[in-house]
Amino acid sequence: MSCILHVVDAFTSDPFHGNPAAVCILEEPISDARMQSMAREINLSETAFSFPVEGGFSLRWFTPRVEVKLCGHATLATAFTLWKTGALEPHQPARFQTLSGWLTCRLAGNWIEMDFPTLPVLAAEAPSSLLEGLGAFPLFAGTAGLTGTAGLKWLVELESEEHVRSLKPNFTKLSALPVQGIIVTSRANSTEFDFVSRYFAPASGVNEDPVTGSAHCALAPYWSPKLGKSDFTAFQVSDRGGVVRAILKGERTLLSGQAVLVSRIEMFV
Repeated sequence: MSCILHVVDAFTSDPFHGNPAAVCILEEPISDARMQSMAREINLSETAFSFPVEGGFSLRWFTPRVEVKLCGHATLATAFTLWKTGALEPHQPARFQTLSGWLTCRLAGNWIEMDFPTLPVLAAEAPSSLLEGLGAFPLFAGTAGLTGTAGLKWLVELESEEHVRSLKPNFTKLSALPVQGIIVTSRANSTEFDFVSRYFAPASGVNEDPVTGSAHCALAPYWSPKLGKSDFTAFQVSDRGGVVRAILKGERTLLSGQAVLVSRIEMFV
C-alpha cells in the first residue's frame, strides 16, 4: 500500500518561500499513531491528513512531535490540494471538520480565504523563562487563546521590526513554557504591511515556523485597536517569509493567502 503526499508552499506564490506543508488526502481514516509517524518521517512543521465526511472533509494536523488544534498554513495547503487535484471544483468551498470546529475555505481569484476562530488576547505578566528565552523585553506580553487549552500561546510586542528580525531565541528555555507557541510582533517598517511577526514553537517540535496562519487569529484582534482598523496585510519575517491578509470579524477572522505545489511524495505504508 502507498499514499501520495502533496508538498505545498503556503502563504506565497513563489516556490521555496512561505510555509511548506505536506497534505495526505485519504479515502478513509488511519490511526493516530500512523499519522504521527508519517508526520515525523516527513519532518515539516505540519502534515495534514484529510478524508471525506458528511458535509465536507475531516482535517487533522500533526507536527513531527504532536497533534495541533489549529493550523492555518496546512489548512490552506489542503484546500489548495483538493482544488488542484479535482477533488473539489473551483466554485465549491472546502469545508473541514477539525478540532477547532468547522472551517471553511473559498477561492478568491489567486487567493484562498479561510474562515477561522478569533483568538482572544489577554495581558499577562511575562515569566522570566519567556524573557530569557527571547532575550528581549517586550512592550506588551499576553496570552492568546483560551486558558487551559493545548492551543494557548504567548504574544509579545517588541519595539520595532528590527528587534523582531534580529531575535536569536534560546529554544531550550522557550520549550519549557507550558504553551503551544510564542508569537513575536511589531509594527512594520514598510507601508506595504501593517505589522510583522515571527512564531516559535519548540515545545511542539518546531523551533521557528516560517509562516503561521493561526497566529494571525490573535494578531488581528491585538492590532485592531492599536491601528484603528480591522483589515490587515501582514508579513512574517522568517527566513522564508510569507504574506497573510487578515480581516477581523468579531469572533471570526478571515485569513487569506496564496499557495504553490512544489512536489509529490509517494510514501509506502
